[in-house]
Amino acid sequence: MANLQHIRRRIKSVKNIQKITNAMDMIARSRFNAAREALLSNVPYVAKTKEIMRRVMGQMRGQEYEHPFIKTRDELIADQQEGAGKFLFIVIASDKGLAGSFSSNVFKEAHDTIEYDGTSESSSLDSDDDDENFHKKNFDALKGIKPAGKRTPKQQRQMSATGGFARASGRRSGGGKSSGGTTSEAREYNDADYIEGVELITVGRKATTHFKQRGYNIIKSYHGISERPQYKYAKEITDLIMERFESGEIIDVTLIYNQFKSAISCAPDNVTLLPIVTDDYAKASANLKEEYIYEPDVVSILNDFLPRRIATRIYGAMLHSAASELSSRMNAMSNATDNAQELVGRLNLFYNKVRQAGITNEINEIVGGANALE
Repeated sequence: MANLQHIRRRIKSVKNIQKITNAMDMIARSRFNAAREALLSNVPYVAKTKEIMRRVMGQMRGQEYEHPFIKTRDELIADQQEGAGKFLFIVIASDKGLAGSFSSNVFKEAHDTIEYDGTSESSSLDSDDDDENFHKKNFDALKGIKPAGKRTPKQQRQMSATGGFARASGRRSGGGKSSGGTTSEAREYNDADYIEGVELITVGRKATTHFKQRGYNIIKSYHGISERPQYKYAKEITDLIMERFESGEIIDVTLIYNQFKSAISCAPDNVTLLPIVTDDYAKASANLKEEYIYEPDVVSILNDFLPRRIATRIYGAMLHSAASELSSRMNAMSNATDNAQELVGRLNLFYNKVRQAGITNEINEIVGGANALE
């Protein structure tokens, strides 16, 4: 028979945990409201930068120009096949745990994007729509191929079958649908050579710990800002990636984060920040009827505007991640509190049954002793 004192201690322990989870739930709820308001306030600014980017790129259509951050699709493919530089991934996760599957979903998306590098014919321009309506879009993952001389035999077979690019199989990274193109097997990059061709910038202690334990090269990490992101950190990341991209050290920058959809839903997502592919803006800019006169010239405007655009995308992803983290923690702690309440109820029922059985046994012993005296 179970010890009544042991059951009482168990009930007390569960109630203490329930108080902690309930307090964490209330804290997450109060912070979530602020994070959601910050995200919603940032949406019009992101939408406006998107519109300006389309108009500037439309104005440059047909002009002869060279820009280190803007490439045509043919130039991008050539750079990737030549192995001109490394691939940089910005992974945004959390500083703390107890947020359900928030961080693990980001890590899974990151590994799917890094180790299984699918490409599609969808436009990366559509990714900007996420900031306006929080709906998932297909992103153009133009990350191409591992540098020449470091490809596995499996990569070589896939490149031969797809003409230099391995297309995504039925499952798109980020949960999107495939583009309907020719499919091939998922590429598995688990060798040390491929890791050497990848660099990471991590936001959140969980991300730093996760990828450091797996041998990835983390060139920069940010801690203590996952719940309260600030624009200055997005600007600092932007300056770093633009400097490395312009110097040729990296040829592709991908942003991986949790996209906020609602208070009970978020999904991992990835966005290609650099390079900007002119082909993706050709169709959208063709529909713009108004033309503007830019002073001093459109290229100068683009040079000043492009860092702001990229910083805005990174800051928006941080806001998405903060709202997603707090909503995930809020839901996880609410479920934990409800489970603790249910467990206390079962323990109380079990306690009463054991106590009743003990009283019944004592009564039986008293009656048995009285009968023996007769």
